[in-house]
Order: sequence, then C-alpha cells, then structure tokens
Amino acid sequence: MAGNLQAAEWIFNPYIGISETYTDNAFGTATNEKDDAITTLNAGFEVEGIGRRVQLRAAYDVGYNIYARFSELNGFDHNLLASGNAELVADNLFLETDVALTEERYSSDGTTAYSDHSGSGDNTRVLNTRISPYYQHDFGGYVTGIVRYTHSMVHFTNTNSNIPGSEPNDSTNNRIDLSLQSGREFARAKWTVEAFAFDNQVDNGDDLKRATMKADGQLPINRYVALLASGGWDEFDGDNIDNDSISGAFYGGGVRLTPGPRTDLSVQVGHRFGKGIVDADFTYLISSEARLTAGYHVDVAGSGSAFADARVLDQNGDLVNPNTFIGGYSDSISKTKTFSLGLSGEKGRNTYGAAASYIIRDILSTGLDEEVVSFDASYSRQLSRRTEWVLGGGYSEIIDAQVSGNREKAYYGQTGVNYHITPTFLGSLAYGHYNRDSENGIDSLRENTVTISLRKSF
Repeated sequence: MAGNLQAAEWIFNPYIGISETYTDNAFGTATNEKDDAITTLNAGFEVEGIGRRVQLRAAYDVGYNIYARFSELNGFDHNLLASGNAELVADNLFLETDVALTEERYSSDGTTAYSDHSGSGDNTRVLNTRISPYYQHDFGGYVTGIVRYTHSMVHFTNTNSNIPGSEPNDSTNNRIDLSLQSGREFARAKWTVEAFAFDNQVDNGDDLKRATMKADGQLPINRYVALLASGGWDEFDGDNIDNDSISGAFYGGGVRLTPGPRTDLSVQVGHRFGKGIVDADFTYLISSEARLTAGYHVDVAGSGSAFADARVLDQNGDLVNPNTFIGGYSDSISKTKTFSLGLSGEKGRNTYGAAASYIIRDILSTGLDEEVVSFDASYSRQLSRRTEWVLGGGYSEIIDAQVSGNREKAYYGQTGVNYHITPTFLGSLAYGHYNRDSENGIDSLRENTVTISLRKSF
C-alpha cells in the first residue's frame, strides 16, 4: 500500500477566498424580513490521487460568515466531498469509502435557497459516511461472485428548523450483499442471482429490517429485442407498519429494446410489495456529448435510506453532493414510486443539464400519501477565454402533503459571471432569487441575494 501511494500521481490545489453577500432576508423568515451584508472568509483544497491500486478524489471548503448587523448569526460552514477506493488484494479484495459533510436546507419540498449560511433558515449540517469492503472472484469466465459488506451513517448537527416536527433523525445502516452473475462465457443469455439484507436503525424514528432474494434473466431474441424476467422474495420487519402486506414472493417480465446503438429501453411488469408494479429504464444518446435518461421505479425505504444509498462520484467520476433532499425530506418508512428524467450534454462552448422527478410516497405507518414534483436546470457558456456565464434554476411543489395545509411550491434561480483575472485568480458576481409559498404561511420564504467573490488558487 505504501509503495502504491508513493507511486501515485497526485494533484493538490489549495485556495483561499473572500466574498460579500447582500441578502434581504438574513433570518430566512416568512414575515418581518431583515436585510444584512455577509462577509465570508473561506479556504479549501481539491485533491486527486491515482495509483496502480489506489484512487482518491476529495474537495474541502471551510468558510466563516460575518454578519454586519446580526452577529448572532456568525458561524462556520463546512463542505467536504471525498471518495476513495483501494485494491487490497489483486483482482479480488477491494475497499470503497465515501464521505460527504455539507450544509443543507431541508425544506419540506426539497428546495434550496442560494444563501445557505450558518444560522439562517431551516438549515442543517449533514455528515454522510460509507465504508464498503467487498470480495469478488471469477469462476473460469462462467460466473462472477461478489460478497460485499456496507456500513453507512447519516448524522445531522447544527439543525435550525422552521418546520415544526420536522427535525431530521440520525440513522445507521448495515448491509450485506451476495451476488452471482453470468461471466464472459455467456455470449447471449445474461443472468444474476443476488441476496441482500440490511438493518436501518433510526434515532427516535421507525427502524426497518429487510431481506431480499432475487433472480434476473435476459434472453436475446435478436440484436434488437431481448426478453426479461425476474422473481424472488422480500421479507420486511419495520416498526409501526403492516409488514405482511409488503412481504412475500414477487415476479415480473418484460422486454428490452435496442433498435440502434443510441437507444436502450427496458420495461418490466409484475407484482411486488402487495400490488402490481411497473419498472422501466430508458437511455438515448443524442450525440457523443449529450445523453437523455428516464426511469420509473418502485421501492420500500426507511429514514436515511436515500442518503445511505447515494454516492459521492457520479457516472463520469466527478464529485457530486449526495446529501440533497430531492423531493423533500421524509422520516418515515414509505413505499416510493419515482419517475425521473435527466438531460446532460456539451456542445462547443455550452454545457447544460436538466433533471425532473415526480415522487409519490405511501407512508406505511399512517396510510397517507405525499406527492412531490421538481425540476432543475443549469446552463453555462464560455463567453471568452477568461469569462464564463452561468445560469441555473428550478421549480418544486408539494402537490399532496401528508398533513393538511402543508402544500407548498417554490421557484428559484441564479445567474452570474465568472472572470479569470489570471489563470489562478478568479472573480465572480452572482444574483439569486428564492420564493417559497406555503399553504400554512409559516414556511413561506422569499429572498434575494447579490454576491461578489474573489478566489486565489496556489
């Protein structure tokens, strides 16, 4: 290991910065808004190391916020994203780790304002950690076996809630996965047999234990069509829910269509969690630099499960925040139906992305439903060698709330310009707007911010 680390190629970029933000709602309140100017001093680094058996990517930023009028809001913000993996035994034993420490606003609709500074609004600090050793073995090219153990934890601190009764609960998750999947010798048919079990423990919440066994198969008919089949057994042991109604055998069948090298559509229909379900995935490569994806999935999860299953690295190997409250924060065991749509791409000087989701949660302990829809989009254009324009925004709405009177909708947007004074000295100017209208009036929030910042890299 030491030799591998010494042989790794390391990239280390430290920086310091200062920013000045004007906000017309420093406390993030629904009424009697108070404006203030916030000076933020920050420092951080980005690091990447790639060795023969070790890989690491991390970014850390710490900032101290100084309020001109309301010094009681002064405080630190910490943001850390890190992901590492190591090959402990060649081709067999591996270790993966993820750490995310971020400042989040956990409004009930999942939206985020653009001034998440210490002390303001319904914000919280989220620590999300995951460590996962696994062993894999290739049985002569016919079967690949994997045994994996995962320990994850979600911890909330410095919580400042404006939403009564919505304090987030810490959770710990232990999970074991066993799988056998077809190897390279299976030229046509593909199959997987897997089993997993987890124990999700929630502070002051509903604990959930689950065990699942599942088999999947794919049989090509021709180069364009393949038949899909799946079946297995779910066993649930959750607090304050009817476990028998969602436990038991499940099955499904469908088709996978690949009419061309750019298009991939899979659809299965079956019975699971006590009712009929549909499971679908769609991918379309618009070009070599643009991708459209969509999916519809149904699952049963408990508090903290969404964070525990998230990853710090995306499919392109870039660091991403796994602690976002997509579709709002839920602290209950629920059967969740999720439709998602995503678009990402680059063309010339332009980079763009968009994501939409429609989520229906059946709260199993109360029998109540919750529906949340959200949309986010971003766009950036390199105006010149030194200048970049960025634009982002979105919309989120609780269409049907668990509690009467808690429906709400939010609009938010931000635009700004980044200018490289020198290759290592960056200046930025940005404007942000956030507007959340709540049916109960208590959780409503409007805020405008203007920020100017400087950052020096070394």
